[in-house]
Amino acid sequence: MKKLLTFIISILISTTVYATVPAITFVNDLTDDIIQNVLESNKSQDEKLITFRTAFEKALDLKSIGQFVLGVYWRQASETDREAFLKAFIDYTTKTWADRFNMYNGQKIIFLGTRNAERNQLYVDSQIQNNPPVEVIWRLRQKNGDFRIIDIIVEGVSMAMSYRNEYSAFLQAHAGKVSALTKELEEKSASFQFSDTTQN
Repeated sequence: MKKLLTFIISILISTTVYATVPAITFVNDLTDDIIQNVLESNKSQDEKLITFRTAFEKALDLKSIGQFVLGVYWRQASETDREAFLKAFIDYTTKTWADRFNMYNGQKIIFLGTRNAERNQLYVDSQIQNNPPVEVIWRLRQKNGDFRIIDIIVEGVSMAMSYRNEYSAFLQAHAGKVSALTKELEEKSASFQFSDTTQN
């Protein structure tokens, strides 16, 4: 999971865009927002986290991702357990990603185009300019002209599916109790420490 997140972060910090396709522009706007208002700002860590969370929650459909990663356990959970899980999931995931953004190294990305997916979804194909290049596919949902990211696939590895596999294993070991997973995420979030970027 850590390796996957590192790849994703290196994608988002890039500002190279070779087309004005709306879906690509959407991703680029997210990049600009985070670089200008988080990475390059003089705000405190707490202020940066708030700003990052606003951009992050606006760009990603975290509620849909949260439902997906629970899979069958979402349907079995009570409304109270669902709400508590989503809150914990969004809080911990935001902190994890914010920390990864602080360690970016300026790699570039080339956008190759878009492809239709099922229903109102589409893929944005791209490559990170590594040696060798890394294939990255963004899965977006469009509704009423607005885009939201619902998955990022790096070298064939799905972010959403990775979370789902991790959480399914946890829930299988804890009698399917979503409340146990929620508690685990809350504890991780409460004890979360941002990496010391001065060592980079």
